Amino acid sequence: MENDLGGIGGLSEKLKVNMDIGLSSTDLDIREKHFGTNKKEMPPRTPFWTFFIKALDDFMLKMLLVCACINIGFEVGFAKPKDRSHAWIEGFSIFLAVFIVVFVGSYNDYKKEDQFFKLYALDQGGKKITCRRNGEEKVIHPGDIVVGDVLKIQAGMDVPVDGVAILASGVLANESAMTGESDELKKEALS
Repeated sequence: MENDLGGIGGLSEKLKVNMDIGLSSTDLDIREKHFGTNKKEMPPRTPFWTFFIKALDDFMLKMLLVCACINIGFEVGFAKPKDRSHAWIEGFSIFLAVFIVVFVGSYNDYKKEDQFFKLYALDQGGKKITCRRNGEEKVIHPGDIVVGDVLKIQAGMDVPVDGVAILASGVLANESAMTGESDELKKEALS
């Protein structure tokens, strides 16, 4: 099954890689500069105050705040002089209730994001893949893969790259993360 790359030989020639030896350590920096890196950057953390402001952007909470202001205005404005010193308490308690609801909701969202970041770091830190470099097999992090690396894919593992199967038989791949299709697809080696 020849294609426009000329099979494995043509592909290795175009990528300037020896399939038996893999990449040399001098090639890594050049390839990373030319093709970019496979590293996933962590998204920036959302500050707590952003969650707080988002939680305040709720119609019902805005209505409660408006009602609290109106309540304080009417109660203090129309109260007898002897009752003015404590007429603001009902309106203030509405403000306090809204603050507590917003604070607790914001804190929960902030802690959920914090847990997500911890799980993401744990997941990314534990991933390893075997590749062939300088004629020997090395275990590296998937973020350190560069174009032209010859990887050893094993049953059950996540494939961290787009690639070409060089030597394979009976390979089934679940591409649901990319395509949404949950059916496993059969993959053939490039000959």
